[in-house]
Amino acid sequence: MMAMAGSSHVVDSSWEQELNKMAEQLKQFLHKNGKEKDPEKSASIFHQMGLLYKEQSKQDDSITKKLSLIRSAALLNAAVIRQPGNEQFKQSLKDFCSDLLKTAGAKILDADLLKIAQEVKEMAKKMRKETNESLQQVKNIPYDVTIDEQKTLEAEKIANTKTIQAQITENYKNMMKFVSNECEKIMGNPPCKYSITGMGSLARCEITPYSDFEHIILLEEEAQERCLEYFRWFSVIFQTIIINLQETIIPSVAIPSFKHVTKPDEKEFFDAFTKRGISFDGLMPQACKLPLGRMEKTKNKPWTTELIKSVNEMLTYLDKDEDLRNGYRISDVLMNTCQVYGDEQIYQQFAEGVRNVLQSDQHSHHERLMQQLNEDLTNFHAFNCLKSLGIYSKCNIKRLVYRTSTLFISALGRLNSIDDGSSFAIIDQLNNNNIIDDETAHLLSYAVAVSCQVRLKVYMEKESQADYVGEEQLYDVFNNKVYANLMDTVGERSTVDYFAIVYNLQDFLRKEDDLSNLRFNIALTPRDMFRTLHLLELHDRMISEWESYSQEQPPNTSSEDELWIRYYVADAYYRMHQYKESLLMVEWLKERDIKDQRLKGLVMNNKASCLYFLDRFQEALQFIERVKSELHNLKLSDSDKYFLRGHLAYVRRGELAASSLDVLKEYVCTYISARCQYALKEYQLAIDQYMEASEYYAHVDQRDAPWKEIIRAKCFYHIGLCFYELGDYDAAINKAKKSLHRNEQHNGPVNNTCDCYSLLGRCNLEREDYDEALKYFQTELDLRLQFVPSEKQDSDENSKVARSNIQLCQNSLTP
Repeated sequence: MMAMAGSSHVVDSSWEQELNKMAEQLKQFLHKNGKEKDPEKSASIFHQMGLLYKEQSKQDDSITKKLSLIRSAALLNAAVIRQPGNEQFKQSLKDFCSDLLKTAGAKILDADLLKIAQEVKEMAKKMRKETNESLQQVKNIPYDVTIDEQKTLEAEKIANTKTIQAQITENYKNMMKFVSNECEKIMGNPPCKYSITGMGSLARCEITPYSDFEHIILLEEEAQERCLEYFRWFSVIFQTIIINLQETIIPSVAIPSFKHVTKPDEKEFFDAFTKRGISFDGLMPQACKLPLGRMEKTKNKPWTTELIKSVNEMLTYLDKDEDLRNGYRISDVLMNTCQVYGDEQIYQQFAEGVRNVLQSDQHSHHERLMQQLNEDLTNFHAFNCLKSLGIYSKCNIKRLVYRTSTLFISALGRLNSIDDGSSFAIIDQLNNNNIIDDETAHLLSYAVAVSCQVRLKVYMEKESQADYVGEEQLYDVFNNKVYANLMDTVGERSTVDYFAIVYNLQDFLRKEDDLSNLRFNIALTPRDMFRTLHLLELHDRMISEWESYSQEQPPNTSSEDELWIRYYVADAYYRMHQYKESLLMVEWLKERDIKDQRLKGLVMNNKASCLYFLDRFQEALQFIERVKSELHNLKLSDSDKYFLRGHLAYVRRGELAASSLDVLKEYVCTYISARCQYALKEYQLAIDQYMEASEYYAHVDQRDAPWKEIIRAKCFYHIGLCFYELGDYDAAINKAKKSLHRNEQHNGPVNNTCDCYSLLGRCNLEREDYDEALKYFQTELDLRLQFVPSEKQDSDENSKVARSNIQLCQNSLTP
């Protein structure tokens, strides 16, 4: 049994070693993905760690003491959350709050921090109830409405979303005012004037009922050191009250011990049990947007950063060198703030100072904005994010749907010296200044409304700041439900229009080298619609739209837009297994003079795939030989290669990747060819080509891992199948195990893993090792049944085959 964490003996020895031991003990209660198996059992460890941090704080220096106390509060609350009926845990938390007030030198020592937190909980509960009721009034827009009806419904969505966001922002500020007022009463009269200043989504009027509270504390210029210490403890008490809401996940307080015990192949502990909600910004080095700032030094940045400062001192963070020195976009967040509590004049001095700093060095400011914009255009490229959904089982809706629009509208505001942080307000001002026209203003406002609605609906449904939608584990890349989950949130029409609008906005910004004195407008075209339907895998909808659209268009038009539209439709037919229809359209495209080399490569790929699935294997192989020379002569720009890599990875849903023209060529010429050779029972030729394809994937840019390894796993599986057909069962087993290891290591689709178990079972069956075969077949069946609905388990073909193989093994083992 571990020694009690609160004993002085433990502290006098190495308290860090003791924390590491506790973290090691926690590992036995974690799954391999870093999540808790039984939270009630891990609760006692969190309780002991919380007591140890509390005891250690008595030995710490001024800053470290505060950090230890914050971690203690988070860990003790984590224990109570997991065992709410444990009186010892609750008493420990109550004692901690009482001792904190004594340590802080509070004026009111008997203040009840838990009761204050309960009052805030009730305010949050009311805010969330109101938000839910308001969201229910925002209806999804049907796909099949007239243009006039659609515009009216879009305008209603924009107006409703503005009202909801304003309501949440006001309620959220009132909660933080309440907590600030309580902290002031607890600590006594403040030694100087100050302002609690909000940042992030609160300042943008895009806060949610489950958002973090990012803020700083501004002081008047005459503030002395004694003022700083008052507000440091003010902030610790403020954070403790927020932590007592029990919506702060443990990783946000950055417990070092959890990292120290994590081995290379293991995932670090993640608190999946706590409902993440109203909290403070995390203590991780890249976060720390809170008054106490970055309290721990790192190897690359061996200094601390505090965000309790006088107005002029805080303004120094807007300096380019100081911003880069601190390295977590302090300048960026400080340019967009709002007053929450305290002296309004202090805040106005700061806001005016920000405007003056920006105007005094416009050239430098513009350079930094453009640099950040270019980084964001790469990191939040909407269509590349969409393409990746074809491979992964979950998507981050904040990254995919919220930031892909609001980041760039915010950038446009700053580039045009618009200091109102709200995305809606920025758009209105851009419109008023004739930078964009009325239609563009409407489209951008609608995109923001959709993004806010998506984020709000996902958070409210999960009752948590849970950014991911989709499945925990993907069973089959061809049955990925991410798109469906995304569209269930705001409807098919809004999802399609959102990404069409965002594509146009980002595409425009990407092409402009100089965004000063900018004037621009965007409009949605038929190609925008078909491209988005294609990416969202709305194949039925695309065919339906094509049937209407094609009746209105000249049959032989060959404009670039029309050629692309026809390719999207051809691919929709292909994805719906209508290979003849797809091939007809691809043949039509092949007869056109296609100038776009990206499109030419995709058309070649589509034709080869159609021929394969139509069982025209010899014809496919002959076509591939012709493709080799054509692809060899293609001259692609870097952007074209990047497009093809992402696009083809998306098209093949995990079976295709290419980071260069060579890999693209080898995909078309090797992977499909290998499948044809296998179908023609030319197993040795198929093995050689699968091996070649695997080697090409091995050299794909490491940034594209893990999917490249998942693809290689698929190649090894196919090689194993070939060896099985050749009767070389040892080689087949070797490749199947190699495939299995890679697929499991990189969290590949479960059905790929099941196929490997099936192959291993078949090989052992042929070798008459029935015990081993039975083990693999049973594992395969158990895995498959986890993902097959109970009503379909008897009819599922893969499960039926596995059962048949199990029965065969059992019969062979019966005397």
